[in-house]
Amino acid sequence: MKIKRRLYSLIPLVLLFVLLWRLDHRTLLLIPLGLMAIQWYFIGTLFLVSVGAYLIYTKTGGLYGLVVMSLAVMAIELGYLDRERSPLEHYAILIAVTLLAFPTYLAMTSLSPVLPRLEVTAIAALLLIVLYLFARLATD
Repeated sequence: MKIKRRLYSLIPLVLLFVLLWRLDHRTLLLIPLGLMAIQWYFIGTLFLVSVGAYLIYTKTGGLYGLVVMSLAVMAIELGYLDRERSPLEHYAILIAVTLLAFPTYLAMTSLSPVLPRLEVTAIAALLLIVLYLFARLATD
């Protein structure tokens, strides 16, 4: 009996588009790209870049921008885990790694008055990518 594909990746994708829709209803044009992103990894990279470019274009940052980027990363990676039919432990690791971006963001926000001018959201997003790469290498 063939195991059907899981569709856990649709959960963060729906939440992502709800948050993007609150910014501008034209972001719903990214829905086809988002659906293809959970199927093909290269399209997922293009989707992640387009969401990031949109956030930069609208000058949306802070915790809201970090939530949007975290949901985009989670949707792409959950799509990969769904395709590979990974064990549930891999899903838990991905969620934990993504959630670690928020304490990092809060730490950087609290340290930003002391440090020279640093863009807190950019550093938190960079640390999210580093944590993602670490989790990706650790689970392979």
